[in-house]
Amino acid sequence: MKKLLDWLKGSTQADAVAEWERRGRPVPPPHVVKQRVLRTYAERYRLPIFVETGTYRGDMVEAMKPLFHRIYSIELSDVLFAEAQRRFRLDTHVELIHGDSGKELGRVMERIHQPALFWLDGHYSAGETARGEKDTPIFEELDQILRAPDLGHVIVIDDARCLGTDPAYPTLPALREYVLSKRPHARMVIEVDSVRITPPEL
Repeated sequence: MKKLLDWLKGSTQADAVAEWERRGRPVPPPHVVKQRVLRTYAERYRLPIFVETGTYRGDMVEAMKPLFHRIYSIELSDVLFAEAQRRFRLDTHVELIHGDSGKELGRVMERIHQPALFWLDGHYSAGETARGEKDTPIFEELDQILRAPDLGHVIVIDDARCLGTDPAYPTLPALREYVLSKRPHARMVIEVDSVRITPPEL
């Protein structure tokens, strides 16, 4: 039964990607495309730790579970946090953290001593999501990561289309200036609706 379910899931995901490609790759991309982006970076840089801001329903944590030795995910909403706790109660390598990612991420950083993949998606988007002090705490999140020792982390920021178009988001030039002021040799590109910040190529 599990093999059948896995096959059906894979077939559905492949159909979603094919339809997205057929439509000209509009943004935002399907969730499975985001999963593939993160998987690529995890494998390319051999990253053992995954850190997510904005757990939401837990679908990204679920997709990343087989790839990492340790997963941290931060969620502000009381309801969504409780749902995620139930969903991942048996996954001992998954740690869920309840609170504002702009603050809680600093506590997570104190425990990270290996290169990690950061998926920054902790913004307010109405509906069931919770609203913190800022709708998009991207600078606060980046500050917590970039002030820590440089271990060769990879950072992927979701919803790049909002940069400079949504008042809650910084402009791309402001974001680039900030990142390079902290990591002058970092590489920063935008692809498929996400900002990717990687260590300098060796």
